[in-house]
Amino acid sequence: MTIGAWRVAAKAGSIDADPYTRAALARSGEIPLALGEGLELVARVDSSGRALDRRCVYRVGSHTPAARYWTLSLTDAEGFPVDNAAGRYGFRSSEILRDGDGGFSVYVSEVVHSGNWLPIGHVDTFTLALRLYDTPLAATAGAGGIETSSVPTIVREGCA
Repeated sequence: MTIGAWRVAAKAGSIDADPYTRAALARSGEIPLALGEGLELVARVDSSGRALDRRCVYRVGSHTPAARYWTLSLTDAEGFPVDNAAGRYGFRSSEILRDGDGGFSVYVSEVVHSGNWLPIGHVDTFTLALRLYDTPLAATAGAGGIETSSVPTIVREGCA
């Protein structure tokens, strides 16, 4: 299922997962979140549908769907954390710097950025993974229960 720039395999952590999802999980060795635990949303494109490019600066924000806790991380094409000089592999909802209205902006780029900065590192292809823990959406995601307006946007700010 696609929600804005994000894709989610809504039933990946259940016995109702489709054969393609089960095959992808078997190939990767990944253990997905169970339906009662949460959801993982993955983006390989920005909100305009363009592939994520390491030469560009992206602003991710400003809100997430309801969840007790969430993480936003940058991974390589195989889903592994990307090594970078800053040693920053992601953000947790409990540590993010927020705006006055409770929103947030995370900047994803190769070059240092003030505020919430997630370094791209030295990979050509990367993805963004948003994990929502203990979210009521886990039960309704398969029925289209996530609105596009509730997921973070991924806006390309510029490219080198």
